[in-house]
Amino acid sequence: ALSNSGHDADVCELALVDLRAAVAHDLGPTQLPDCYYHIGLACANRGFHEEAVEAFSEAVQLSPDMIPYIHERAKSLQMIGRYQEAIVDFTRVLRMHSKNSHAYFRRAFAYKSLGMYEEAAQDFETAKAIAPDNPLLVINYFQLHTTNVIELCKAGQEVYS
Repeated sequence: ALSNSGHDADVCELALVDLRAAVAHDLGPTQLPDCYYHIGLACANRGFHEEAVEAFSEAVQLSPDMIPYIHERAKSLQMIGRYQEAIVDFTRVLRMHSKNSHAYFRRAFAYKSLGMYEEAAQDFETAKAIAPDNPLLVINYFQLHTTNVIELCKAGQEVYS
């Protein structure tokens, strides 16, 4: 996935132009969802989460069981403060991929943002139990109150095994 810096921003803009042109040519049911997904990734990695949600939603509508599409939409929903919807999507991801520590971790922050602290703590602990060797999943609960979310990786860099 592309980052927000320098050359990558220019490449990202060019990719968005190309992807939107591809979508306009109605690629068909096999390629269209992936085009929308990549538009969402480009938008999310530029910080345009509203646009990313729109693109990911198109991808999900066309391919409702694609975990990456749902997961990335959840992350963008969370970034724009639509926590309840993010929780729904993270939960969908976890129903299909129950060992996804990143989905538990991000859902925990969504729960925290809604004042659902017990659910948040449970998800933080579940994420840590699934991936005990990942230092990014270790939370200091005393410092957590000032943190809205911790991004574990850029959009499009999640690993599904």
